[in-house]
Amino acid sequence: MKSSVYLRSDIPFLRNDRPLIMAHRGRSAYTPESSYQSFKEAYDLNVDVLETDIRLTKDGILVIFHDESLDRNTNGIGSIIDYTFDELQEYDLGYWHQDSKSGEYPYRNKEFKILSLVEFLDKFPKIRINLDIKDELKEAPKNILDAIISSKAHDRVLLGSFHHKQIKKFRDISLKWSIPTSASPLEVLAFLGHFTLFSHKNFCTFQVPMKFKFLKIVTPKSIKRAHKWNLAVHPWTINEEQAMMKLFKWGIDGIFSDDPELLLKVWDSYKLK
Repeated sequence: MKSSVYLRSDIPFLRNDRPLIMAHRGRSAYTPESSYQSFKEAYDLNVDVLETDIRLTKDGILVIFHDESLDRNTNGIGSIIDYTFDELQEYDLGYWHQDSKSGEYPYRNKEFKILSLVEFLDKFPKIRINLDIKDELKEAPKNILDAIISSKAHDRVLLGSFHHKQIKKFRDISLKWSIPTSASPLEVLAFLGHFTLFSHKNFCTFQVPMKFKFLKIVTPKSIKRAHKWNLAVHPWTINEEQAMMKLFKWGIDGIFSDDPELLLKVWDSYKLK
């Protein structure tokens, strides 16, 4: 059995006894995503990593939120960047979370609010955090670094982004702190195409979907090759038991899931085989 022992020894995202259990926006299958309650429920399950996304508000506050728009998850409309942090506090983060069985909206008017990044880091000071930079705003990397340092979280945070320029800038300004990052999409493509456009020493993990359109990304072969480079592979977002079991058999290093409780149960079943 293989595990995250393949992660570089200078990176704090290590777990030798099992692959990393990574809660995607918290326990988001059952509780409003990216809410304090969702993260707390995942934390109480003893997951290894809390994963979330970061955006900037109109007044430069970093907030925990995935979408560019408020529409899908709150009773507000429009873009995060068009609101100040205080204005965002007027909206209900649990408004559209629907119970899959009853069809009801049990979290409406329960005081679920959008968190700032600093709040999030300070509320969960003893667990590893996986952050995804969503904005392309030029000030985002510096603001994120400042928040991480002010919360003394540099030794338990990993940064990723779909935007290569953002992750590159963050690496450049955070060298002193040795904050690990995942590969950007361009670096993933270079790896899959056997190109040498980027140095794999710039990142410690590939955080990727299982496939993109016709292209299979996570396979036994790609995992083995990443391990030869001393890099980890963390696929997202895996919510089906069969897919989880397959990845464990392949020797995956960590898995992002909306249902970390199921992921833990499947791991326990895998160990008994």
